[in-house]
Amino acid sequence: MHKILFLAGLCIALTSAALLFFGIIEPGLAAMIGIVGIGLIAASGMSHIKRL
Repeated sequence: MHKILFLAGLCIALTSAALLFFGIIEPGLAAMIGIVGIGLIAASGMSHIKRL
């Protein structure tokens, strides 16, 4: 389950970055999609960021 969430978040974040890079979508939309992807990575628990 955690690996699926991590991979889904990674794919979403990288796809939004690529679409922004190639000028297909606007920056605001890319930011919203990227935040969703980063949220999935954080929810998976595999982000290796120390929690305070």
